[in-house]
Amino acid sequence: MSDWTSEEGITEEEKFYFYRKAGQIGYEVLNQVKDIIKPEVPIIQICETAEKLILEKGADGFGFPTNVSINNIAAHYSSPHGDENVIPNEGSIKLDIGVHCNGYIADTAVTIILSPDLNNLKTAAEEGFKAAMEIIQAGTLPSLVGKRIEETITGYGYRPIRELTGHKLGRYELHGDKRLPNISSPYDPAEGALEVGEAYALETFASTGTGSIHEVVGTKYIYMLLPRRIPLRNPVSRKIYSTTYKKYKTLPFAERWLSSYDQFNPARVRFAMRELLNGGGIIPYPPLADEKGSFVTQYEHTFIITKEDGVIITTQPPFDFEMPESLQEKTDTDVEEEE
Repeated sequence: MSDWTSEEGITEEEKFYFYRKAGQIGYEVLNQVKDIIKPEVPIIQICETAEKLILEKGADGFGFPTNVSINNIAAHYSSPHGDENVIPNEGSIKLDIGVHCNGYIADTAVTIILSPDLNNLKTAAEEGFKAAMEIIQAGTLPSLVGKRIEETITGYGYRPIRELTGHKLGRYELHGDKRLPNISSPYDPAEGALEVGEAYALETFASTGTGSIHEVVGTKYIYMLLPRRIPLRNPVSRKIYSTTYKKYKTLPFAERWLSSYDQFNPARVRFAMRELLNGGGIIPYPPLADEKGSFVTQYEHTFIITKEDGVIITTQPPFDFEMPESLQEKTDTDVEEEE
């Protein structure tokens, strides 16, 4: 299989440009779509609107399917094909979107509150993020980030979600080899410090529940291909696998996306997913929830650590960056060849 994650031939200037372009698109889409989240709006409408806007604004694709996670569901709810669920009249709604430009990802999320008594819970997640960003720089240890987040969120009287973490980003790689926890962890001299040139998604979660999540049984709507070839007997499954690999590479995808292709009806897609799961060719991302009756809020942005400008949050303004000359030259060459 091709190594999509390779950065060969891509300069640091170009890499940072793609991260920042993705970040600007993520910011614009998040702020447009959050305004349509109102009671009785179909969740699938929100997901499809966000994904349509991401492509219209010039992204190369999605970092992951749009998540619209409600109340005690903390993450990973993206509408299945034919979803009839709608936004409730009350509660907390997490809108989490992912954008990629040339494989470089922007991951950003916000919580929309439909119950005034949950505003403080939203603030706790936002302030946890801000407290962590105050200490983040090259050399910061992830354990110190988690300590800051937990102290802030518990200071508001809530619990951080212990199993969900921020994560290092790579090219076509949503979850890299380093994590930014939401809780304090024992000092580990072997833990990897943050380094110049790295990009991370920092996401904070505050909960009125236990602060621990579980998988919602029987619901799998998001998957990710693993970098290995799987023998598939069914010819339609092989075609679905091939399409998925070419279109989404090593990034998470929604079962709903495949069901939208004319040649793949939902039943065939479900069969192919089962065949791939049984063969170890994909991993699922089921919805994750805290205890029933609880509420969870989320806040997230992507940042990169640069040598010249320090830490830059790519999914927040100002967006004062330009296309590098090397990329402009490539673009001009491509146009000339097309003509």
